[in-house]
Amino acid sequence: MDEKQKDLILKSCKLFQKYGIKSVSMDDIARECGISKKTLYEMVSDKTDIVRQVLDFEFDKDNKVPHNFNFGSNLNAVESMFYVYQSASEFFTDFNFSMEYDLKKYYPSLYEVNLKRRREHLYGILIKNMKQGIDEGFFRGNLNMDIIAKIHILKIEGIMQTDIFEDANYTIVDIFKELFIYHYMAIATPKGVEEFNKKVEELNRIKN
Repeated sequence: MDEKQKDLILKSCKLFQKYGIKSVSMDDIARECGISKKTLYEMVSDKTDIVRQVLDFEFDKDNKVPHNFNFGSNLNAVESMFYVYQSASEFFTDFNFSMEYDLKKYYPSLYEVNLKRRREHLYGILIKNMKQGIDEGFFRGNLNMDIIAKIHILKIEGIMQTDIFEDANYTIVDIFKELFIYHYMAIATPKGVEEFNKKVEELNRIKN
């Protein structure tokens, strides 16, 4: 990807996150990029093409580290889970609900593709982490990993779509933190709980 194309994707993404996808026109994108509409159409075929490229770029960016990270090399399963939690928290911090809504309503085929690969990516991380945790004695050996991974994905998607917390003074990161702890404690052995608490104490010392 050349720098002009990257600039187009980054500026389009910024507009979509600020205003939603539907309300941003091709004229808005050309203006934001400082190019003519003719030049814009030389770089992309239409707005759907831009949306697709933005989704591809954001997916690669958000998942670059977890995709390339070898969980078993130098971190145990608990440390790896905290690592993924921190990456996911950053994702939720930047998550835009109006952009997700527009994507689902106006670009359903792109939404389905994006949803499927997001699920597959997270499922792979969860399964790998649970296998490692069982081998290390941090997680229970009798886990039905397929069901647990899919339940956790379902819960994450739920907090991205529900309005049940609308009247509460919680951020999506607050909610995800509790979901992370809930998931961990449901699969942990006593050894795993001890390791979890050690990791929390270590992180608190770093912050302070």
